[in-house]
Amino acid sequence: MTLARPKTLALLVCALLALSFPGHVNGGGNNKKGSQPVPPPEPEAVIEEVNAKQLEKLLADKDYVAVFWYARSCVTCDKVLAELEKIDDDTDSFGVDFVKINDKRLAKQYGIKNFPALTYFREKEPIIYDGDLMDEEGVLDFLTSLEAMDLPDRIEEVNSKILQKIIEDTDFVAVLFCPDHETCPPRVMDKQQCRKCAKALQELENIDDEADQLGIGFVKIHDEALADEYNLGNLPALVYYRHQTPIIYEGELQREEDVLEWLVQNKSTGDEDDVIEDVTSKTLSTLISNIDNLVVLFYDHGNDDSMTVLEELEQIDDDCDKHGIQFVKIDDAKAAADYGIESIPAIVYFEKEIPNVYDGDLMDEEQILKWLLSQLERDEIEDVTDEMLDTMIKEGRVIAVLFYDNNDKKSQKVLEELENIDDECDALGITFVKIDNPEEAVEYGINKVPKLIYFEKGIPTIYEGNLEDEEKLLKWLTDQTSSDQIEDITDEMLDLIIEKMPHVAVLFYDKDQKKSQKILAELENIDDECDQNDIAFVKIDDDKEAKEWGIDEIPSIVLFERGIPHIYEGDLMKEDELLGWLVHQKRYSEIPEVTDEMKDKLVENTEHLAVIFYDKDDKQDMRILNELENIDDELEKEGIVIVRIDNAAEAKEYGLDHLPALIYFENKIPALYEGDLMNEDEVLEWLLVQKKTATIEEVTDEILVNLINEHEYVVVFFTGPCEPGETCDHTLNALESIDDELDEAGIIFVTTEDTGVAKKYNVKTYPRLVFFRNRDPLHFTGDLDDEDEVLAWITDDETLEIPGKIEEVNVKMLDKILAENDHVVVFFYAEGDKKAQKILNELENIDDECEEKDIDFVKTSDDDIDKEYDLPGLPALAFYRHKFRTIYTGDLMKEEEILEWVIDLHESTADVIESVDRKTLQVLINDVEHLAVFFYDDECESCSDILEELENIDDDTDKHGIQFVKSNDVKLAHEIGIFAFPALVYYETGVPIMYDGNIASNQDVFNWILEQKADQSIQLIDRDQLFEYIGTKDFLAVVFYKEDDPDAPRVLRHIELIDDEAAEYGIYIVKMHDKLMAKKYGFRNPPGLTYFRKGKYINYDGDIDDEEEVLDWLTSPANMEMTDHIEQVNRKMFEKIRKNSDYVAVIFYSDECKQCPRVLAEVEHIDDEADKAGIDFVKIDDKQMAKEYGVFALPAIVFFKPTSKEPVIYAGDLYEEEQILTWLITQKDPSGDVIEDLEGDRLVHLIEESGSIAVYFWNKTKCDICNSKAARKARLKKERDQHQQEGGAASAAAAFGSEADPSEAAAGGAEDAPAAGAEGEVAPGPAAAPQDAPAVKQDDDADGCEQCTKVLEELENIDDDCDKHGITFVKTRDFSVADGYGVHEYPALVYFEGGIPNVFEGELSEEEEVLQWLITQKTEDRIELITRQMLETMVEETQYLAVYFLPPERNGKQPAFCRSFCSPSSLKESNLTTTKTTKHSSSQFVQNYISRKRKRIEKQDKINCNICDQILEGLELIDDECDVFGIHMVKIQDPQLAKRYSIKTFPALVYFRNGNPLLFEGDLQNEQSVLEWLIDDDNRELADEIEEVNERMLDRLMAESTLLVVFFYDDDCAECEEILEELEEIDGEADMFGIDFVKIASIQAAKKYEIVNIPSLVYFRKQVPVLYDGDMHQHDKVITWLTSQDVFEIKNEIEEVNRKMLDKLLEENEFLAVFFYEHNQPDSTAALEKLENIDSETDNLDITFVKMADSRYAKKWGVTKLPAMVYFRRRFPSIYRGDLLSEDEVLEWLRKNRFRQPELNIFMYALIALAVAFVVYTAFLLQCFKPAPPPPVQHPKQS
Repeated sequence: MTLARPKTLALLVCALLALSFPGHVNGGGNNKKGSQPVPPPEPEAVIEEVNAKQLEKLLADKDYVAVFWYARSCVTCDKVLAELEKIDDDTDSFGVDFVKINDKRLAKQYGIKNFPALTYFREKEPIIYDGDLMDEEGVLDFLTSLEAMDLPDRIEEVNSKILQKIIEDTDFVAVLFCPDHETCPPRVMDKQQCRKCAKALQELENIDDEADQLGIGFVKIHDEALADEYNLGNLPALVYYRHQTPIIYEGELQREEDVLEWLVQNKSTGDEDDVIEDVTSKTLSTLISNIDNLVVLFYDHGNDDSMTVLEELEQIDDDCDKHGIQFVKIDDAKAAADYGIESIPAIVYFEKEIPNVYDGDLMDEEQILKWLLSQLERDEIEDVTDEMLDTMIKEGRVIAVLFYDNNDKKSQKVLEELENIDDECDALGITFVKIDNPEEAVEYGINKVPKLIYFEKGIPTIYEGNLEDEEKLLKWLTDQTSSDQIEDITDEMLDLIIEKMPHVAVLFYDKDQKKSQKILAELENIDDECDQNDIAFVKIDDDKEAKEWGIDEIPSIVLFERGIPHIYEGDLMKEDELLGWLVHQKRYSEIPEVTDEMKDKLVENTEHLAVIFYDKDDKQDMRILNELENIDDELEKEGIVIVRIDNAAEAKEYGLDHLPALIYFENKIPALYEGDLMNEDEVLEWLLVQKKTATIEEVTDEILVNLINEHEYVVVFFTGPCEPGETCDHTLNALESIDDELDEAGIIFVTTEDTGVAKKYNVKTYPRLVFFRNRDPLHFTGDLDDEDEVLAWITDDETLEIPGKIEEVNVKMLDKILAENDHVVVFFYAEGDKKAQKILNELENIDDECEEKDIDFVKTSDDDIDKEYDLPGLPALAFYRHKFRTIYTGDLMKEEEILEWVIDLHESTADVIESVDRKTLQVLINDVEHLAVFFYDDECESCSDILEELENIDDDTDKHGIQFVKSNDVKLAHEIGIFAFPALVYYETGVPIMYDGNIASNQDVFNWILEQKADQSIQLIDRDQLFEYIGTKDFLAVVFYKEDDPDAPRVLRHIELIDDEAAEYGIYIVKMHDKLMAKKYGFRNPPGLTYFRKGKYINYDGDIDDEEEVLDWLTSPANMEMTDHIEQVNRKMFEKIRKNSDYVAVIFYSDECKQCPRVLAEVEHIDDEADKAGIDFVKIDDKQMAKEYGVFALPAIVFFKPTSKEPVIYAGDLYEEEQILTWLITQKDPSGDVIEDLEGDRLVHLIEESGSIAVYFWNKTKCDICNSKAARKARLKKERDQHQQEGGAASAAAAFGSEADPSEAAAGGAEDAPAAGAEGEVAPGPAAAPQDAPAVKQDDDADGCEQCTKVLEELENIDDDCDKHGITFVKTRDFSVADGYGVHEYPALVYFEGGIPNVFEGELSEEEEVLQWLITQKTEDRIELITRQMLETMVEETQYLAVYFLPPERNGKQPAFCRSFCSPSSLKESNLTTTKTTKHSSSQFVQNYISRKRKRIEKQDKINCNICDQILEGLELIDDECDVFGIHMVKIQDPQLAKRYSIKTFPALVYFRNGNPLLFEGDLQNEQSVLEWLIDDDNRELADEIEEVNERMLDRLMAESTLLVVFFYDDDCAECEEILEELEEIDGEADMFGIDFVKIASIQAAKKYEIVNIPSLVYFRKQVPVLYDGDMHQHDKVITWLTSQDVFEIKNEIEEVNRKMLDKLLEENEFLAVFFYEHNQPDSTAALEKLENIDSETDNLDITFVKMADSRYAKKWGVTKLPAMVYFRRRFPSIYRGDLLSEDEVLEWLRKNRFRQPELNIFMYALIALAVAFVVYTAFLLQCFKPAPPPPVQHPKQS
């Protein structure tokens, strides 16, 4: 009682607090009572769009996927899609993923030809929905129905939602309950119940199909919680739902037969009504196979007697059930006929599949029941029908059949005797039946009854003994089951066996002949071996049957292989050789030898047959036969049977005088081969041509006579004796060109050299053409060399018509007549129909009258003609006017009425739109160039009104050559994708286009039809234009076609439909009928499509009539990619690529952008690597499109990924390709670096030693257990018990913050760590709710546990960012470590700094929030606020803009990274926790942690809590200084915009230089470093112009830049603008040489640097100015001066160069020394200091000395270690291997290399000495032996 008052007081205080802080009540929610926030509207259900790649992945990952196929040209697709969107959420709730796809090529692979269409994939197995797609409810029922989920030989798995619907919708469902997948993972059998379930499932799969046939659904479900609700106990368990009532199976699940029987029994016994179950034919077959005692009533629902009998039998249904007899009924005339039931109603009783027909009074149910019970009790031989018998034999069962006569006394006596051995036969496995059917007996060769035949594997054996001696018969039957004798059969049996069995060996023998007996004894030894090789071996003693097969010598063996006979010609006494021959014939194909009788049978029954007539005694014939054996296999593959016959007389019957000879029969029509039989390749080619093409067959007189007698239309070309090269031969070749046309018209064309028949029909001169029409000859008198004239004559109506007769035509001829004639009367009838003959006799009387009216009258009796022409029945009379049919409905025997009807139709004019049937419509579509079809439905209310409107434009369409028809064929409409009526389709050359406008407006419809007709958009080009376009068009598609090809307009029409859309992709389509050009590009037989991509071409190999497939192929990114360079695309192309590719990188550029070429060149280097990483790289020149994605300065790289709608913009250095590539790969897969997994001592040691470490505690197994309902229930029960024991103390303590710790209440009920709360350790979750809340809270927590793996994937994304900030990130599943830090709920994140833990209390799935929180924990440390629109404007208009990105506001709530330190409750919670921990003996570590944390919180200044504000204050300090440098600084709160610039962490700083973004990656808390970074010249560089600087910036650049060019100018100077434009041209190039280029408009700055004239260009090299005195208007001279060596060099200093400068120096200098080094490397610094000392000496040696800090470029010259010295002599490198710190050695090495000359060895010196000596010696000799000069001639005066 002492505590009562304080507690009451505490309650009051708590209530006041709750009222004071309503925002923190109910778990910290912000909603007040009475002011609940309105939830945001739910997004509309949209069926997700996927591509082929995504669909493939979806089918691999999901069990149930519904795919909606649509196409661009499909107008109804949108309507259907709108309906299906309504059920998208419903399908999701049933676990069915619903997607849509536009991919015609993929659709074809799944059998989709018409659009729209729906395919349902169940475990990757597709099923096409054939119902009405506009009926969304019907679609939903289909997708969630048991029938749609049914997979052959598999029990389908369902979820609880689908199961509930199946139980509601299906009367009979068997459900196998199995353990959860977590308990029993697939293919893991480590638990007994898992093995038991797998075994049961395996057995039950065997009866799945049978259950389906019985109308019992069979599914499985892995749901232990649902099983618990049904109290099923141990799993697996089988529950049978009968009309939603469950029945549990108590037997052994591994006995599938017992399970099936139990299902069948329970299917009807529980029915409340006494109704005999109705079954289908398939179900009946299953029942007969599985039910021992089954009664079947065959009835007709429309028959009164049947229904009366059914009512009577319903009264004995239950009685049959009591005695274990299943009673079913079937209303199926075909099924009745299959079982031999001729009179309906009828009752058949099946006992163990053996039928017995009831022949008593069907109206007396008592008598029927009595008969059934007697059948059940007594054993007698069952009576069967002939159909039943055929079925049993076909199944290969062992049967003994007694053929008897019920009225024959002997039969009755025999039957009484044989009843005694029925049971013994059952014991032997022999089914004993009897049949009273004389016709069936005759079929098996039985002329006298009674007779018994034994069947085994379908082979019959006749019993020849006394049937009245049942003992002997039983012994014979016993011997038959065990003996290996060859069965004896009759001729009728032989025909049946040959027809039904693939391989049958038949011994024709005479049982009275000794030789036959001897051979038979030998052959009995191989009977078993034949059985083992699946060869049936029988014998027959029937001379007449042997003669029918042409066998004259007995005994003989014939092997029938699929009906084709092979005669054995070896020794029958050698059974081993015979067996080898039989097996060889079965395995290997050889040309079989046949007799003339066999040949006749083959001609009659084989469609393609080749017969070789030969003489086996002729060696040449045998050699030819051996050659032809080589083509036997090829012919078999082509479906041509080839046989040989050695019979000269038979050859003469075909007019063959010379052997060997080859005749080919096709549908009984022979053709004679006249080539070389030794050339098997030629023979094979000829046979294939005969089979695949129509040719003029060569025949003999004998063959010709048969053809004339058997066929309606035969054209014969009598050549007489004709040699190759003669006129007749040329004429025959010309006539070959019309053979196809005649064949299409149903006219046979043959030729013959024989003259016998020719003489008979008065043919006296050759060649001559005679046309036989129903055996009536007509001679052609025109020019035989003019094949067109011949064809016109043959197909002319006057030629075809026989006066006074109605012509008999075949289907082909009828189609031709209907196509060519306006008015035709056709009489359709069945051949042999007597009634039809009488009608024909009457119709002959009006044939002439019809001819007078120009009406053709024909008749046809081809097979299935009624189906071909969609007729209601035969005979039928139809009148065709312009292909439109009207069927006569009157009396066909009244020819006068028929004539009047025909004339009325002929003379009437149609003022309405003609109605057409399916056949006519298909003909019109193929034949009429311009056709409009109005599809309507008889149930459509608006269709009649619309049709009346359209009647008004029928005549107008006719004037424009457009045929207008209507059709109410709904099935045909569905086939072409029309599901909503009415609909209008326009066909041009057979290509459909659907109208999507207002169909009720006839004027709109008429205008639209005319537009479609006038649309001709593809340009026709010639050869010159083709070459021009190939050179100028990036993407060119050329359609090659033949000008005279009738299919060409249709093909071109298909292409025209996609012309405009292709143009949007930049593809220009043209057409061309140049045969040479078509041949050049690979099309010998156009039409064809060639696609040129910048001159390179590929050919289309798909369906050119499918325009959407063509468009997909043309616009496929794979086909549009031409080179290894980054492809340039437009907006439309990009949309296509974006749709088909998951990851796309885009570089936006412009031709006006001067920086772009350089960036593009850099990015080209990483194109291949990006492609290998699965990233498509493209470039786009579209500024407007760039702005739409947030790009305001070019160039820019943007990355698109499927998981984000907003792209990410690259904010790094665009000149560093490696950095770009790394960024792209990171954007594609941020989880490349996984978080390290640590456990045990290693983890504890790292926590203690590391300064900053984040530990993720998780465990997937534990989470999965938490997620199970069973564990959840146990945990909640335990928690309730604990609360009851504590009397609610814990709840009150949790509510008021008293002694009881809130975390204890939360953790106390946790099953995983029950002691945690007792010890008072800190739990990472929120405080517990009041007493009534724990159950809900724990349930939610358990559901949250399953997020462990997902959270881990999110945290992987920030692992690298943590490393950058010096935070080590690890994960662990070590429970002992987790328990030590009070972590009991998973997943959890704890941050340790100096060993002190801090638990993250925010949302772990928000990785950016987690990262920010971690950074805040480690660092613990504000400008103008703008909006997104303001920022985009400023980025575009401001040269230098620094943007500070802040985290978003949190609706008054502090960020998670501040909450743990700044929350008002933190201190209080710490105090409470400390109090609790002092009461319990917890670990000293946790106590120290609580104490340290409390002290830190007390000391902490609240304003420092928000790191963003602190950084902001620092940035304020440098804002003014930034203004001095022309840098504008702003701040923004927009996380979505931040993501665009790859910002994951807040705060962040992005620097825009003329629109180009650059992300600051340094320490934002160091404002001085931020300022230095902002004003750094490298970061300030602008893309397209020389940077403007002020005096202060110029001073800074002077100090920092070694090479600086300054253009001093004045704003008022007109000349300056022109010079600036020139200098802008070399800005980028100067930058490549490492020269900074700036401009300044300041007179003070010019004076400061002693610049007198404006404008001036000054080059500062390390602040030493050089004035350019040349013409500044010539930018080429300026850049040459800037990069010249004289200007570049600085005395007594080694110059720094970049790659570009080095390449220039190598080109200009013969001798060059390069010092490669690294910045901030001691060795490099020391060596550089030494080498500076010899710089002047190298100048004296004429060696240019430079330095370069580029390790990657050094590797190009073989340098692997820095520092290094490389000497280039005429670009040839030499690497210095000595000590770089010794400058004298380096100088000496350089000197030697500089003056290195070829060394001369002693031999060379010797040669030189000898050469010199030789020259000196020669000169000496010449001087010594020089002749004296002659004396001067004396002057005459002197003489």
